[in-house]
Amino acid sequence: MRTVRIENLPNRSQMHELYHGRGSLGANRMKKILVVRIGALGDAIHALPMVNELHRREPESEIYWAAGPSVVSFLKGHSALSGFITVNKGVKGLFNAAKLVRKKFDCAIDAQGLIKSAFIAASSSNMVIGRAWNSVREKPASFFYTEKVEPQKEHIIEQNLELLEPLFPNETKFEIKYDIPIHEHPEWKLLSETPILFNIGGGWWTKLWERENFVQLANRIDKVLGLPVGIVWGPGEEDNAKYIAAHSSAQLAPPTLFRDLAGIFSKARLLVSGETGPLHLAVAVGCRTIALLGPTAGTRNGPYGKEQITIEPQLPCRPCHSRTCADFRCMPMITPDRVFNEIANKLER
Repeated sequence: MRTVRIENLPNRSQMHELYHGRGSLGANRMKKILVVRIGALGDAIHALPMVNELHRREPESEIYWAAGPSVVSFLKGHSALSGFITVNKGVKGLFNAAKLVRKKFDCAIDAQGLIKSAFIAASSSNMVIGRAWNSVREKPASFFYTEKVEPQKEHIIEQNLELLEPLFPNETKFEIKYDIPIHEHPEWKLLSETPILFNIGGGWWTKLWERENFVQLANRIDKVLGLPVGIVWGPGEEDNAKYIAAHSSAQLAPPTLFRDLAGIFSKARLLVSGETGPLHLAVAVGCRTIALLGPTAGTRNGPYGKEQITIEPQLPCRPCHSRTCADFRCMPMITPDRVFNEIANKLER
């Protein structure tokens, strides 16, 4: 871990002069910037366009990312980042990270909006950017911010980009770039056939599509389209993946880490997935996707871009953003026939 040192830190009034048109921010003033987005992996991917845009506008600045170990491992080697602050779990991990960054940055951006992420950001700098009270995930977090941004956009990627407005108040156009590091991945012969891939997992059970639906979809793709299908899976998903492979023509991927999936998705014809980290990783590496959404909303959390397709039922209870449900209807309402039709239409274009 590199030692971070800041000299001649501007005070808050000087920062306001810079931010509100009476000065120039300039890379010579913003030497070190901290972005705080502790987890999860999909949410970290949503913050990457903001980090890349910051790097594009301030190429001489050093940008550090405070994140959990899994995010650090995944993003290691990213071209826009100068280093990482690892935030381990628990109170001890939180305070250790806050101590490590204490007043060593010119500016901090909290892209998470939790009390713990805001605490780390406020520990690191006199200038802290975050979302306003009405928009932040945990409302007390907003007390830590010196610059509060009220989101005007719907999608979380665009909302993250809006966090740059205090730094660039007259700029309205931003680029969407991810620059995901592509790592070596386990050999899988199926990739030479440019398969359609299924990602069967999800962080919440309310985001899961039934395995029987994947079986029916795989068999129909094989029978009607004659295209190969593969199944990617993660921890705790192997039994369902093996069941789908045993009852359909789909082939099981070798065991993979999250970082392996970037290279795998870059060779796929299309990915079918619930709203979870691998879905957003596929989008980031240019893979076409069909997203199956239940508790979350496509306008905010769906795959970003015109090439991506979102299937979501129309129910008055959604989006609920809930990890539990007593009347689970949203994901079961998405039928294999509907998903197949979207695949067929997508491949015809």
